Amino acid sequence: MPNNILFIYNQVNKKQKTGLFRECTLDDDVKDIKEALLKTNYNILSLDLYHPDQLDKFIIDSYPIDFSFILAEGYKDYPHTLYNGLGASRIRKQLKAHNIPYSHSSIESMEICRNKDLTYQKLKEHNIPIPKYFVFNLQNRFRRKHLLKEIEHLGYPLMVKPAGGGDSIGITSKSVIHNIDELKYIIEYLRRTLGPEKIIIEQYLSGQEFTVGVLGGEKMFILPIISFPENWGIRYTETKNREHMMYNQFNIVNEWDALFYSLIDISVKSFQAVKANDIIRIDIKKDQIGNLYVIDINGSPALTKRASVAFMASKAGLSQSQLIKLVFYNSIVRNSLSPSKYLEDLIRPLQEKLKPYIHNQLIETLL
Repeated sequence: MPNNILFIYNQVNKKQKTGLFRECTLDDDVKDIKEALLKTNYNILSLDLYHPDQLDKFIIDSYPIDFSFILAEGYKDYPHTLYNGLGASRIRKQLKAHNIPYSHSSIESMEICRNKDLTYQKLKEHNIPIPKYFVFNLQNRFRRKHLLKEIEHLGYPLMVKPAGGGDSIGITSKSVIHNIDELKYIIEYLRRTLGPEKIIIEQYLSGQEFTVGVLGGEKMFILPIISFPENWGIRYTETKNREHMMYNQFNIVNEWDALFYSLIDISVKSFQAVKANDIIRIDIKKDQIGNLYVIDINGSPALTKRASVAFMASKAGLSQSQLIKLVFYNSIVRNSLSPSKYLEDLIRPLQEKLKPYIHNQLIETLL
């Protein structure tokens, strides 16, 4: 049975949560998540992660560590690792080198989810619908003729977004473009903001957006599905920061909705395609005639009180603290670690509030 649990995070205060540090977790949210973990009755060792050497030293000094619950997206001393996808996988590689199992998805899966071009490639391999797109490297020159040729296959309007990162960094109200001059403007903006990173230029989908939370591994649990209001527009940092105040405008897709099983089918197939574990959030959007496309997969969605997965969980009768315990329990069991009887007793009634997806079938319908 595991005893010593390493909780790794990137903590900032409200003033610091800007730019590339938007990927970090607010200090009050870290406190809430730590309290949820402490209530599992395990010994929680906390580390606000700045540097790879700091992690190695902490592991050696705190030996033995049986398991790690990871919120950190990278290293605060190297802010680009919080954004470009390298940090999440490198943390896992460090833990693997010390033979410490960890929460959330594998190294391979995190690399896929943190890089949208790899996400789209993997989904396409599994015949999961994605928007038409192409990749542009910001270290390359803006070649108008070449870009116009690529755009011919997509048509306007287009959505422009970074290939890496999360929290909608690099996405603004001007990310939907209608001509080549607007594209040049947003490319220059992203080059100044992000440096020589890759971006995705894709067909803009004008229909309704949905977000789906999937828990588990071989046995999956589907959280209640959020549908955003029609004409909600694109979701970027500023709008997402206000969404928690507008949850009363969101609907939950129920079993009587014509899209219910299609959304579940796409989400489960996406979870399996990227070989996810424990918890992911999948964003799905309609085009103008109602076809569904996956537009993003978040391999480590925020577990804060204001986060969308916490809102989903609340609609299943679960608190934020209970959601965190479920993710923790799934991680422990998946890594073949024996949970304590105390944790088993905590989790059993929580799992009963969710509906499992087993052998390509949703067991009992969600309400």
